[in-house]
Amino acid sequence: MGNFFPEEIIDEIKDRNSVVDVISQYIQVKSSGRDTYKARCPFHNEKTPSFVINPQRQMYKCFGCGEAGDVIRFIMKIENLSFIDAIKLLAQRANIQLKELNTSEEYKKTMEQKMLFFEIHKKAAQFYYNNLTRGRNAALEYLLKRGLSQKVIKSFGIGYSNDSWKDLLNYLSKEGYQLKDLEKCGLIIQNAKQTDYYDRFRNRVMFPIFDITGNVIGFGGRVLDDSLPKYLNSSETPIFNKSSTIYGLNFARRHITDGKIILVEGYMDVIALHQEGFKNVIAALGTALTKQHAETLKKYCSEVIICFDGDDAGVKATIRSIEILKEANLNCKILLLPSKKDPDDFIKDKGKFAFQEQIDGAVSPIDYKIIQAKNKHNLELPEGKINFVKELAEILKQIKSPVEREVYVQKIEKEIGVSKQVIHLEIYGNKGTTPFDKNLKYSSNNKRDNKYIEAVPPAEQNGHVMAEKQLIKTMLVEPKMLELIAKGINPEDFSKGNHQLIVEYILRNQITNSELILKDLPHLNHDIEDILNIDIDHLDFSKTLEKYIVNIKRFKLMYQAKLLQNKQKELIESKKLNKEEVETELLKIGMEIMKINTEIQKLQL
Repeated sequence: MGNFFPEEIIDEIKDRNSVVDVISQYIQVKSSGRDTYKARCPFHNEKTPSFVINPQRQMYKCFGCGEAGDVIRFIMKIENLSFIDAIKLLAQRANIQLKELNTSEEYKKTMEQKMLFFEIHKKAAQFYYNNLTRGRNAALEYLLKRGLSQKVIKSFGIGYSNDSWKDLLNYLSKEGYQLKDLEKCGLIIQNAKQTDYYDRFRNRVMFPIFDITGNVIGFGGRVLDDSLPKYLNSSETPIFNKSSTIYGLNFARRHITDGKIILVEGYMDVIALHQEGFKNVIAALGTALTKQHAETLKKYCSEVIICFDGDDAGVKATIRSIEILKEANLNCKILLLPSKKDPDDFIKDKGKFAFQEQIDGAVSPIDYKIIQAKNKHNLELPEGKINFVKELAEILKQIKSPVEREVYVQKIEKEIGVSKQVIHLEIYGNKGTTPFDKNLKYSSNNKRDNKYIEAVPPAEQNGHVMAEKQLIKTMLVEPKMLELIAKGINPEDFSKGNHQLIVEYILRNQITNSELILKDLPHLNHDIEDILNIDIDHLDFSKTLEKYIVNIKRFKLMYQAKLLQNKQKELIESKKLNKEEVETELLKIGMEIMKINTEIQKLQL
C-alpha cells in the first residue's frame, strides 16, 4: 500500500479504536474513577500502576517513564511498528477500508489483487492447519516428536498438505476462487502439456509465512521423508518476495526489548526457540541474508545475533551475513554452536539456560573470523602457523582502531607463540604500522618513507611532524590539558601510524603515565622516548593549542585532496573508460576536492 492517508481516515481510525479497548488487549486495565483507567506500564518495570488512560481524550500517559500518546502511538510502541503499519493494523481491527491518496485505476486493481491473494492464502493456511489437527497423522507425529507443543503449532499456524495432487486445488475451487488466481498465488502449477493443474505442495509439513502485520503471504513446505528438495518455498508473487521477507518478524518485533534480535536459519529453529521463551527470533527463509533483509531489520533492532548451524555451510553463511549487516551499519555478534548442531538441536539437548549462556557469550565478528581461521589450520605444525598468521593479517586489517588491533596481536602472540613483530610485518609489511588510510603503508622513521607527509608542501613537512610530537608530549606531561585536546582531535588526525597508536591508547585509557605506556606498548618505546626527549618548555599550549589542532587537521585534509588529485590524473590517463565516463568521474572528484578545500579554508586561523 501507499504511504499516505487522508486525515479524515486517520481520525476515523482513532475514533473507532477505543484507546482503553486496544490497550486492554495487551495489559490488565482497571477503572480508577469516572474518567480514567490505570495499569502497570508495559514499557518499563513497575510495582505500583502509574500508567493512566483517559478515554475522553483518547490518550494515555505513564507518570513513571513518561511514555505518552494516542492509540496509534501505543500500537507503534507495543507492536514495534512504523506509523503506516500501525494505521493498517488498527484499520483492519476496526474493519475500515483504507482510502489512500493514490486513486488511479491501475493502483486500485493492484490493491484488489493483493487483497484477494491475502484472502486466498489465509484460506489455504486454514485448510492446511485443519489437515494437520483433524486427527493423528504422520505430519503431527513428526512435529510432536520434534518437541513442538500443540500451543506453538497453533500460534504459528503450522499445517499439512496431504499426499494428493489436487487436494488444495479442489477445496479452493469449491470456495469460488479462479484457477488463474490460484496459479498467480503459486499454490497450483500447470502440467507440462498445459492441460491441467496440480497442487504445488504435497505431503509436506506447511509453515505459513506472514508479513509484518500478520497476513499470510506464502508457505514453506518440509518433506516427511528423505525426498528432495527438503524445503520448498512459495514462488515469487505480488505479495511474497523471498529476498525481502523475514520469517517470524511479525512475532519477534513485539519482543525486542533490548534492541537485539536473533537470526537463525530456518522455520524449526525460530519455532523451537520461541517455544522456549526466546521470542525475538527470526529467519531469512534460508541462510541467504540480503541487503533488503538488513535494511528491514534496522527498523526494529540495533544488534543482530547470528545463530546459524555449526557446519561448513553455516560458517560461510555467517561470514556473508556479517558483511551485509556491516554495510547496513548494524552491530552484530555471533553465537557459537558445536559443529553439526543447529539451535533446535542444541536447546533440546542442553536446555534454555545453556542457550542463554551462549547468547551472553556471543563473540564479535573479528573474534569469530579468528576462531574460524584457527579451525582451518593445524597450529601444531609450522606450515599451519604460517598460513594462520597470513589469514590473521587480512582479518586484522579490517580493524580501524590501532589499539584494538594491537590487543588482538598481543593475544595471538601469547596463544600461538609467534612474536608480535612478525605479525606486524605480515600486517603492515616492512614499513611499520598503518595510518588512517588502510591502503597505504607508513614508516615511523623519516619523511622519505611517509607518503602522508609527502602529500603536503615540503617546507611544512618537518614542522608538522614536530607539532604532532609536541602535542603528544603535552598529553603525557600535562594531564590537565588532556580533556581539552581530546575534544578537538582524534587519533586518526595524526599522520604517523605509531603516533595514532600512542594517542588512541592515551585517550581510551586516560593514562598519561609514560612508564606505564612504555610497558604496555613496548614495540613503540623508540617513538615514545623520542617524544619524551622533545623540549616543550618554551611553549604555552593554553594559548596555542587551538592552532596546533587546526594545523594537524588541515594536513589531513590536504592529504585527502592530494589523493583525489592523483585519482584525477589516473582517470585522464586511463584508456579503459570513454570520454563521457571520464568527464563524469572527473566532475564528481572535482566536487569532492571543492568540499575539502572549503573545509581547509574554514580551518585558516
